[in-house]
Amino acid sequence: MQVVIVDDSAIVRRRLAEMLVHVAHVTVAGEAGTVAEALERIPLLRPDVVVLDLHLPDGDGVAVLESVKRVVPAPVVVMLSNYSDDFYRTWCEAAGADFFLDKAKQFDELPGILSRVMNATGEDHGAR
Repeated sequence: MQVVIVDDSAIVRRRLAEMLVHVAHVTVAGEAGTVAEALERIPLLRPDVVVLDLHLPDGDGVAVLESVKRVVPAPVVVMLSNYSDDFYRTWCEAAGADFFLDKAKQFDELPGILSRVMNATGEDHGAR
């Protein structure tokens, strides 16, 4: 399973990558820190999963979410945010997010989510 991490914080990207090293069959294929970088890299990398911060320095992650969900096959998108109220969760879900995690309370749930996604699909994600 190929994953792209999009977050404006290099520290957060590094921590996520370190967490995902321990998930079987998961590889971090790339990273981005801005909307522009994400929109450039994601179509080239064609990941199975995008881990996407809601707030980026040059816009919001929802623009990236909407763009990647138009790709066939669309990747699974896990939104991350420091803003956990229902408005943001609903906004992201309406735009196509598969998961929404509060960075402060649910950050460590990502490896389990990726394991469940891999088990649910039963696909060989390396073929993509």
